[in-house]
Amino acid sequence: MNVVFAVSEFDGIVKTGGLADAAGALAPVMKAAGHQVKVIMPAYRAALAKVPTDSIAGGGVRMNHNETLWFGIRHGQFRGTDVYFIEYDEFFGRGGIYGEGGQGYHDNSRRFAFFSKAVLETCRILGFKPDVVHCHDWQTALLPYYLRIDECGNPFFADTKSLLTIHNAAYQQKTDESQMESLGIGWRYYNPACFEDFGMINILKGGIAFADKINTVSPQYARELLTPLGSHGLMESFKRRETDLSGILNGCDYTQWNPETDALIPAHFSRANRSGKAECKAALQQRIGLPVDHHKPVYGLVSRLAEQKGFDYLIPALWRFLHSDVQVVLLGSGEPHTAAALEELAHAFPDKCRFYNGFENQLAHWIEAGSDFFLMPSLFEPCGLNQIYSLKYGTLPIVRRVGGLSDTVAGFGEHHEQGTGFVFNSTDPNELFDCLQTSLHVYYQHDLFGQMQDNAMSKSFTWEQAADAYCSVYHSLR
Repeated sequence: MNVVFAVSEFDGIVKTGGLADAAGALAPVMKAAGHQVKVIMPAYRAALAKVPTDSIAGGGVRMNHNETLWFGIRHGQFRGTDVYFIEYDEFFGRGGIYGEGGQGYHDNSRRFAFFSKAVLETCRILGFKPDVVHCHDWQTALLPYYLRIDECGNPFFADTKSLLTIHNAAYQQKTDESQMESLGIGWRYYNPACFEDFGMINILKGGIAFADKINTVSPQYARELLTPLGSHGLMESFKRRETDLSGILNGCDYTQWNPETDALIPAHFSRANRSGKAECKAALQQRIGLPVDHHKPVYGLVSRLAEQKGFDYLIPALWRFLHSDVQVVLLGSGEPHTAAALEELAHAFPDKCRFYNGFENQLAHWIEAGSDFFLMPSLFEPCGLNQIYSLKYGTLPIVRRVGGLSDTVAGFGEHHEQGTGFVFNSTDPNELFDCLQTSLHVYYQHDLFGQMQDNAMSKSFTWEQAADAYCSVYHSLR
């Protein structure tokens, strides 16, 4: 099939989150499976600095009845994949991707409305008739609307269908209704079934209405999107499209996250021989300045400091748990008030807790390899990758029963010796504390703990598995 990936980021070129991981992994796997794949993304300044490109063509798109914007098309090869960059400096020749200085650009809706139109025009200019345009998140959620409404009489796109993958439905991009004409949306579609959302334009909501199929990045998150609590305010939109909604679990890049080959960790180890994990633990303890003691369990965390990640109940639980004979190492950046709370925690327990405000890739790998447990108590988690990394490193995840965490971690409480981690349900700090206490109890049962590590390391979640599921969706669109 002819497949276009319309993406706002791509791992190895520009990245802010899981969207880039998915696009960067899926496109090459789809190509290897025999599909004709073209990636189209904005020509950010950072992207052009990363990928050598040639200017190959130019085109124009009508944003509305009164305005046409002209753009260039640049082509490059990245990891064996054809990548086409939409060049329009007024929108993309900026210092950031979505914003700068912690603030999103005021014209993001218009930037990516233009990009969505330019993707379709680029296909026409290249003479590449896509069977599927694979859109990702709100940044390309207007594309299904343009394909269905603006291009409905264009024979070039007569057989083209759209798939919208939602990596995180909390990010919807709302803008003032006065932007309808600027975005090229007909007023007849400004209604609660399409774009209207409490007096605002909701771009993701419109994408849900017009995409031929919709998926998100885990089966459990797809189910949660149909509930009042888990739908981020879009339950009715998802319910209207329930038969077209599916959950496909993300994969893991095991070339980067595998303890047998990881070039960033102090020692290698495997499921069959975990002796190197003890070396990694000792090296981590020494590096962070905590007592080197293999008897003490180490609890690690690598995370954005954001409400989504569950810090409102994790921090109170840790204040109690750190009175036990444990060690905790925390790495992350984000909300200043969360960072301040973690710094206070580390200051109160100087012999047990370390917090690093920021991100360092090597330290993230050391924490995954050297910890005994990994903390990931998210409020919601569409898929999550760190718990998948942790499983492969024999670092038992402690997770809340949401989204992809529920799909990838088998909780000790239900599965006992077949468990791969520890799962709790509510946002009550007391329940998380009890879960932590259970993990500590299991840690000192050496045979049981070793069996759970073996279970965890046996798990594999590959992008090839994900690609098979996406191919099934593609074929269902025909």
